[in-house]
Amino acid sequence: MKLLSRLIILATTFVILVGCVETLDKSRYKVECKISPELGTDSVSLMLLLPDYNSLCHVATVGRNAESQSFVFEGNVECPTVAYLKFNNDTVPMIFVVEPGETLIDISVAGLVISGGDANHEYMTYLKVRQSLAAERQKLHQEYLAHVASDSTISIAVERQYIARDSVLADSLERITVHAINRGDVVSTIILDRYVNTLSRKNLQNISKK
Repeated sequence: MKLLSRLIILATTFVILVGCVETLDKSRYKVECKISPELGTDSVSLMLLLPDYNSLCHVATVGRNAESQSFVFEGNVECPTVAYLKFNNDTVPMIFVVEPGETLIDISVAGLVISGGDANHEYMTYLKVRQSLAAERQKLHQEYLAHVASDSTISIAVERQYIARDSVLADSLERITVHAINRGDVVSTIILDRYVNTLSRKNLQNISKK
């Protein structure tokens, strides 16, 4: 898999939250995507999810702008809309929100930076919290393995403590996901699509049917 695809998959690790930038008039949007040359991208496609959430609309495929050295898309949307950026022939698209105003996306080997309106900020905040909880679970798992390696006679009481701590983290992860989905906004649509399969049967029942 290409480096760019791996960066998109691991985007939650590298997310940096940036405040709102320039707001354009009314429904006008501008998406400017800067990608480091070493990532080998010479074209980017923008696709919008249609309001009925059943199909994608290909907006445009553009090459690198000679003046700004970035990939620029401009158009109009009446409200925040789920969008995908597809890089060259990579199979892993990047998902974000196109909303009236200006959105800047900067992708480099060091990570991913997105700045724009409220919807993108909300989505990136969720990803940051999700990544933090996932990292805590991974750290706990490594701690448990190290404990077992040094003491093969680990007691049932200690075992239960690890299970209880992991259960709390797992529950927190599911609760923030259910809460985000149940808001019922454009960001909820993204989170539902990406993370509904991470929920337990119990929490699937807590998803709003609206």
